[in-house]
Amino acid sequence: MSIPPVPGSTTPVARWARGPLRPFRHVQYRWLSAATALELAGEGVWIIAIVWQVIALGGGPTQLSMAVTGYAVGMVATALIGGVVADRVPRRRILLATTSVRAVAVGVVALLALTGAVQVWHLGVGSLVVGMAVGFYFPAYSALLPSIVDRDDLLAANGVEGFLRPTLQHAGGPALGSLVVAGTSPAWAFTMVLVLQLACLTALLGLRPVALSRDPQTLGSHPVRGALADLRSGVRYMVSTPWFFATLLFACIMILMVVGPMEVLIPFVVERGGGGPTDHATILAAYGIGGAVAALGISMFRMPRRYLTVMNAMWGWPVCHCWWWGSAPRCRSSRRPCSSSER
Repeated sequence: MSIPPVPGSTTPVARWARGPLRPFRHVQYRWLSAATALELAGEGVWIIAIVWQVIALGGGPTQLSMAVTGYAVGMVATALIGGVVADRVPRRRILLATTSVRAVAVGVVALLALTGAVQVWHLGVGSLVVGMAVGFYFPAYSALLPSIVDRDDLLAANGVEGFLRPTLQHAGGPALGSLVVAGTSPAWAFTMVLVLQLACLTALLGLRPVALSRDPQTLGSHPVRGALADLRSGVRYMVSTPWFFATLLFACIMILMVVGPMEVLIPFVVERGGGGPTDHATILAAYGIGGAVAALGISMFRMPRRYLTVMNAMWGWPVCHCWWWGSAPRCRSSRRPCSSSER
């Protein structure tokens, strides 16, 4: 049974498709969100598999950083290019191509691991290829989204992605990966990533082709020169827009100083404390659940007027809080920081 459509929408709304679930009334969005969920779960399993494969090879934090740095480098190197390509190539085609590339890369790593021939540099190259594919995937996803859901549903759709990403990439995927690693080996966890990538590819095949929203006349007569001009324009806009450049710079610094050390050092803290893949996954799950709850909560409210200020404050508060409590001297009688007269 359905109710009248929401204002500005021509799509009937089922009773269950309200609030944060309203984008799911679009069939195209169901396929796209299913594919994204499978892709994020695969990334979560990949995190666990690559960490414990390095440990199984006798590697330490240096070797692990070499193995996982390729992912970030590949994603950063292709993100801007991915945005330009998403303006010029059908987005469904990009999603299918990048998912196929990821499946091939993961399949090669899984085969090497199953045969006992895998080395740390294989993991680094695999991470680089997977990161480059992700750098193309999510700009195409973001560009496709407004074409398959109503404008009024975009915030809810972004909230769904914000819920899926920590839930599956940091909680569900690592939990599944830890079970596989604990029960068998990292090689079979890589195989699980391959299965998830193939399932993602199958879901993407359910998407109907969507025409490009950009006017072909604005793309220029020469595709390469036009793409380079768009890329230069994007870089110029990024550098010349203070709020955008500052937010991007802050996010990069936070990832470098907080997220990176967490990914590299936590597994070895867990191992040296007598823990294993399940304990590592539990820590990642706590991180992911916190992000999922926040994303689901924000999708239920109107966007704050100064949303960038709110976002940066929420990012910066934990870092400043940890720095203060980690560096300020403590009084012997309490956990509060000492005043100048007590030091």
